[in-house]
Amino acid sequence: MQKLSIAITKVAFIALGIISVQPVQAALIDFNFSTRNGATGTFTLNTDTPPSPEPAIFRPNVTGVAYLGAVSNFSISAPYVNLSNVTTDFDVVPSVTSDLIGFPKNLGVLSGVSYPPGCITSSSLTCLFDIALFYSGNQTELPILSDNPLSYSRGVGIDFFNPTTNELLIRDNIANFKVVSKQVPESNSGLSILASAIGIVGLLIKRNLDTKRYAQ
Repeated sequence: MQKLSIAITKVAFIALGIISVQPVQAALIDFNFSTRNGATGTFTLNTDTPPSPEPAIFRPNVTGVAYLGAVSNFSISAPYVNLSNVTTDFDVVPSVTSDLIGFPKNLGVLSGVSYPPGCITSSSLTCLFDIALFYSGNQTELPILSDNPLSYSRGVGIDFFNPTTNELLIRDNIANFKVVSKQVPESNSGLSILASAIGIVGLLIKRNLDTKRYAQ
């Protein structure tokens, strides 16, 4: 019995160890938006994405932080562009505050989604479009992004460019903007292993007791 008790303890520690090393889910945030011109879209931002060593180029001599591949499941339906479930980049431009682009003060700094992937770090400014929003997270913590949906709660608009000349073709204001933490189901594999292991050891204990009973 003592050996079996020790076995239970060992199995429990092993199973709990498996649970403890389960990978932590990234801090994902889901976005849903619509515009005054009838565009609709969704995307997911991974706030755990590390910053790129290359700066995001917002305008000549105006740079920010680029998070390459941080945006997934990006879809948009609009008169000027249609995409479905693509991956692209996110950026934050700390020097461009809300009041600099005609909005009230203290809404945050400019940030957003840029497409196609890699265009935000290109000196030739080859982005097809940007979806602008205000980032109101703690700027002293940048380049670490906030995982609080409230830090991304104000949408601005979509700028659609000529990818050859970088001429602004369309500016479409965002009318509705919703941001929520993505619900990711936690893995139950560690708990399943623990339950199975304890069940097996329990059967061994029962078998051992039955054997002793018949031997008497």
